[in-house]
Amino acid sequence: MRAKTLIILVSLLIVIIAISGCTQNQQINSNKKESSLVTDTQTINQPQIEGTYNIEISNFAFNPSEIKIKRGETVVWINRDSASHTVTSDSGNEINSPQLSNEQVYSHSFSNTGTFNYYCSVHPSMKATVIVE
Repeated sequence: MRAKTLIILVSLLIVIIAISGCTQNQQINSNKKESSLVTDTQTINQPQIEGTYNIEISNFAFNPSEIKIKRGETVVWINRDSASHTVTSDSGNEINSPQLSNEQVYSHSFSNTGTFNYYCSVHPSMKATVIVE
């Protein structure tokens, strides 16, 4: 049963990434951003898929606190703390998650290059950076 659930979750993640990739060109042309709150918490436990990077929120910190990715790639955050956290851009609204409870997941595909600093709006001392090349 667990193996079947794992297969379903991996398939779901692949579909989400495929949809994100299909809409990537539209997003670049219309300057829209793709973000989502994934309620299926086991998705992040799957092996990392090429073009997707995982950041774990634990012990009131983002881990890793800095990552470098390529334009069009996706970052997935999961809250492993018992406290709620957000993933919020320092400036603008490139990254803007709702409050994430324990084991909730948020993802964002980056369509523009640049340095994106972010923090937790509930705990502003929690800071990190995504560098998109």
